[in-house]
Amino acid sequence: MPRGLVNLDNVYQNNLGTFSKIIEVVLPVFYPEKFYNELFDAKDKSKQVFFSKMAYYGEIAVGALKAKLLPSKSGGVAALGVYIEVLAVLDPYREKGIGSQLLQYIEDECKEHFQHNIYVHVAANNEDSLKWYQKRGFEIEGEILKGYYKETDGSTDAYVLKKHF
Repeated sequence: MPRGLVNLDNVYQNNLGTFSKIIEVVLPVFYPEKFYNELFDAKDKSKQVFFSKMAYYGEIAVGALKAKLLPSKSGGVAALGVYIEVLAVLDPYREKGIGSQLLQYIEDECKEHFQHNIYVHVAANNEDSLKWYQKRGFEIEGEILKGYYKETDGSTDAYVLKKHF
């Protein structure tokens, strides 16, 4: 069966540099090396469950996704949901369904892990991203978080968005 024009693949240690570069180019937030390396850190694997994918347009890496399973606040067995830490697509490749495929991957993982909530933080002044998520069923939850982003070139305020299904 032939591959489509847009494909998702796993993040491996040998493409971690490309993964981090996409995120660095797209987002105004700085993430330390630990943020990326925790995907492969054996010590952290027992504590957290991560979901990550790279998106390719043809053979070109153009998108990155990192999310994690959120443990319940009560410390119980059931998780609270899945939190999208990063969903980034290079500007020239937007409006091609790449972000939607990355989001669909997370929704599929939620179903597989019996989760019904997806959360994401979006900068308060990032109207395009807010509209994109809202168009896909996310709703703003709670009040604006003042000063949420610490190391950023953009707005420091953020909204929490939630999708329940």
